[in-house]
Amino acid sequence: MRFFFLTDEPPSLEGKWTPPKSLDKHLAALRINAETDILLILPKGGAIRARRAKTGDLELFGLAPMPKSNLMPITLATAWPKGARADDLIVRATEAGVKRIIPLICERSVAGQKPFSSTKITRFRKLARETCQQSGRPNLPTIDRNPIQLDIVLEEAPQARPVALTPGAWPLNMELGLHSPQEILLLVGPEGGFSHQELALLESLNVSRAGLLPTILRIESAGPFAAGLCQHWSSSLREQ
Repeated sequence: MRFFFLTDEPPSLEGKWTPPKSLDKHLAALRINAETDILLILPKGGAIRARRAKTGDLELFGLAPMPKSNLMPITLATAWPKGARADDLIVRATEAGVKRIIPLICERSVAGQKPFSSTKITRFRKLARETCQQSGRPNLPTIDRNPIQLDIVLEEAPQARPVALTPGAWPLNMELGLHSPQEILLLVGPEGGFSHQELALLESLNVSRAGLLPTILRIESAGPFAAGLCQHWSSSLREQ
């Protein structure tokens, strides 16, 4: 069943409701007719089953089960890219099924060291919502407003296996195959990588290191690429 994200909740979960113009245009463009049931994903969670009437209004039929997602829980704690590259990071991480995105403060960070403004967070969430809609992902990622220091980031995902992405380390797929984590925390450093002091800190915290490609990826590419590999590995296990 097709689903669509709402930015505001309708006044009632049942009965006739006139959808926002943007949603109405989207439904019309997709040729959603009066015989097709759809799901409306509410801003605070949950879904409403609905059907489009010939008048263009929607008939709401109350709460319905949320679409299931088989995505592996992945937290991405990443140094922040500059400018519009941050938008690319949000889109790619959302496509790759990242559950939570945390801006990470590192010694060599040049961006993302202060809390994001309300305007920026609103834009990031809009990008994530549009990406979920396009990619068929039913749950939005959490995007943290406040950046966090490397020495305490493990506290944000205590059940996850932490892996720092570092060039030259053994392949991520080998790390996954050896430890078979149910949940993972990916750590991505800034341009130039983690400093020697940070690498020593990660080692003292028993954080594994893993690599991706023979080439060096940019910040906005490394985390989502690794997340995609994790999702593929997890999906392959379920199919066995």
